[in-house]
Amino acid sequence: MQEETLGEIEHENPPAAWRSLRLRHVGMGFFWACSMLTFRSSILLSGNADSPSLATLVTVLSFVANMTALFLFAARAERSPHFYQRIPNTAVGAVIMVGLVLLFVAGGASGPGLYLLLGLGSALTGTGYGFLWGSWTECFGRMHPSRTALYVPLSFLVTAALFLGISLVANGGLVPSLLLMLPLPAISLWCLEGCRKEFPAASVPRRRNGTRNLEALESLISLLVASIILSCLFGFVWEMAVMAVNSVDDAHQLPLFGNLIAALGMVAFVLVARKRLDIAVAFRVLVPLIVVLFAVLPFFWQERPVLLNAVMSTCYGIFDVIIWYSVASAAYDFAVSGYVVGGVVRAVSILSRLLGIGIGYLVMLVPDDASSSLVAISVAALYALFMLLIYHFSRERHRTNAPEEAVNSQPPHPAPAETLDHKNADDDTGGTSAGENTSENANEGTGESAIDADDESDVLEAIVEDYGLTRREAEVLPFLARGRSARIIAEALFVSESTIRTHTRRILEKTDLHSKQELIDLIDSYQAN
Repeated sequence: MQEETLGEIEHENPPAAWRSLRLRHVGMGFFWACSMLTFRSSILLSGNADSPSLATLVTVLSFVANMTALFLFAARAERSPHFYQRIPNTAVGAVIMVGLVLLFVAGGASGPGLYLLLGLGSALTGTGYGFLWGSWTECFGRMHPSRTALYVPLSFLVTAALFLGISLVANGGLVPSLLLMLPLPAISLWCLEGCRKEFPAASVPRRRNGTRNLEALESLISLLVASIILSCLFGFVWEMAVMAVNSVDDAHQLPLFGNLIAALGMVAFVLVARKRLDIAVAFRVLVPLIVVLFAVLPFFWQERPVLLNAVMSTCYGIFDVIIWYSVASAAYDFAVSGYVVGGVVRAVSILSRLLGIGIGYLVMLVPDDASSSLVAISVAALYALFMLLIYHFSRERHRTNAPEEAVNSQPPHPAPAETLDHKNADDDTGGTSAGENTSENANEGTGESAIDADDESDVLEAIVEDYGLTRREAEVLPFLARGRSARIIAEALFVSESTIRTHTRRILEKTDLHSKQELIDLIDSYQAN
């Protein structure tokens, strides 16, 4: 199975995320704010370095270094999931801080020296941010998704507040921007170390790492394609806004407030909906809404480029939260390294954003054609997203109606045919069959297991391995073995009943069964064998 045994999973239910919240759990926000201030703001640049073209150069070089580091870290984690333990946090912090200092002092140089300082500063900060991205994804990937559903939006809120506050203070000239930014990576690394101690890494079976990594990435394919399209469009609009107003600072002032409002809204939404809705599904619903906003954005370009950039930045901030949560959840579900899954997803997203920035820069060389170019690219992006939506629904329908052959293959411990009554065709997702009702009522009242407690862990572990259940499906399985209802399981795992129904449906799909009673019969047959 995955890192822990099923018995451990069942008895270590995740505590309520809000009650267990500590500062270290949102420490990602400090690094996130520092990276955004470096990539999307010019507050570090002064003197000869303070120009839209050089700010764009810093953004591009930082993104290239960031993307390269992510790909390299992902490849390293594929071979050795715990390689990061040999890299001291102090070294990572020093690399980022030196990079920030070089960017800050570059304004006093000229000629080749200016470009050398900007290049080195961009490379160092981008590399350090790449390591931190992977580190935080790895750390969140160890937490139960009921926690990350709250911690990631809260981290975005910390990011937005720091981004806005530091920008306003730096622009006011009260404190040098460098002094405001230097503590951020140090605080984030300190929080990261605390989270690592709270959620220590466990051993991952090397023989199945490659398969699980591919399965985790495959589960995110729709989100990954959407990220490619939206990142390109975001980079395109950001660069056009910067070139249109001839100032990075003016282009990003309004988005600062938009990000803060969006962060507050997402935190409020999660607090209200997390026990009522499947957060993963709710986040996926937000993506089409963002796409709808993109459809009307080109009409604002002619007279309101900054407003267009603000809407795009706000939407992309929300999309970033969805990516963070989805990647962490996939790493948790498939018990893989967050460096692998997160590194690939983020690197591809950055590559797409770089492409968008390049297109935006070229388009603005001919300003008279900017509006028509924006409309054409937006229409192309919307068409691609529409095709992605069709693919996604087609794929989901195929998964529901026709499970994959590998999933339906006969397990090493086959259940006797006579023990499975396929007349029961319901589970928690629909009506309740007579067989299911009897089992659930009997077990709910007595608390007795459908199998002996001593054999439970081995039996359920075999089912998890034979049918390829994810970690969250494995967490639900012991409760289903006892005939627990969706309400009881949801309360135990601090998630919504709809989330439990989704996991139950997928377990039944993978085992090619039709009711919870049939699942209990399957477990009994494993015990008998």
